[in-house]
Amino acid sequence: MTSILRRLASLLLPLSFATAGCSGAAIEAAEGTDPGEAIASDEGELTTGKVQIVVSVDWEGRELATTNLEAMKAFRTANPDVPLVQFLNAAYFFKPGADAKTTSTKIASVLLPTDELGLHIHGWKRLFEASGVTFRSDSTFWGTPLDLASCSYDCGHEVPISLYNTAELQRVMRTSKTTLAANGFPLAKSFRAGGWMASTPVREALTAEGFTVDSSAANVPFLADELVGLPVVGWLRNLWGSIGTTSQPYTISTRAGALKEIPDNGALADYVTSAEMVSVFQAHKARWKSAPTRNTVMSIGFHQETAKTYLPRVTSAIREIKRIAAAERIPVAFVTTTAVK
Repeated sequence: MTSILRRLASLLLPLSFATAGCSGAAIEAAEGTDPGEAIASDEGELTTGKVQIVVSVDWEGRELATTNLEAMKAFRTANPDVPLVQFLNAAYFFKPGADAKTTSTKIASVLLPTDELGLHIHGWKRLFEASGVTFRSDSTFWGTPLDLASCSYDCGHEVPISLYNTAELQRVMRTSKTTLAANGFPLAKSFRAGGWMASTPVREALTAEGFTVDSSAANVPFLADELVGLPVVGWLRNLWGSIGTTSQPYTISTRAGALKEIPDNGALADYVTSAEMVSVFQAHKARWKSAPTRNTVMSIGFHQETAKTYLPRVTSAIREIKRIAAAERIPVAFVTTTAVK
């Protein structure tokens, strides 16, 4: 069992300890078209709908390694037309000995003006305690209590934030927003929960704190192989069991207001190959062809902490998606969550 957990910890790096927002810019991949311009399909029908593609980055709050940041810089150079939804994490600023200026400089080094700055929260002990919330360690994604011996530096990444109540989560969200804004990163109104664990208390806290968009709805089949045997799979199925490859944005009602849910229907690169990302696009292409006057929205992405290893998958997939779009005159727009229509 120990060897299995170690292997899963390696696969699940983003889910283990070993592990003023800008408007989205639409970039057309179908040659000879401009954003908003109607084009003719192969059948000659005028269309205004697009395949809208959201590319996101989860910042886990663990570390800001040079190798991963350099991989992100290379991606930005190669794909200046692709805005990213940067789900930032304030936990970096609460690590022992963290220098705010150095931390801010590292984060800013991979951002572009077209990016959207959203919020990402994992259950880090130091972040929660800095927010005035009692840290909980009784459960983790592995189904076992957290080993508090690992907390000499920081811990809690694998503790689901769904363990906390709405009021506690609001305090953490406020601390995160204030900290990020004070260091040069004012947030838009978008969010993704660590481990996709946006339970009812998380969603209630989001709307109470002014967030209007969540992107935590997970396409669980993409995750199940790597997470097999772990309780997090069951938790995610209970939350998002109806989400599939072509699931579209929908509205979730909460006591504090409505929340627009944009499903992470293509998952993140740690869990899917380039070919699988392209297959997601093919599914959305087919959906668009069945109703070319309407948009269809797909989501792919990666983690900052594993960018060096997995970002090449996203690069390869985007290259192939652009090739297909140009060859088949499929209108593609790379957008941020706040630009999704």
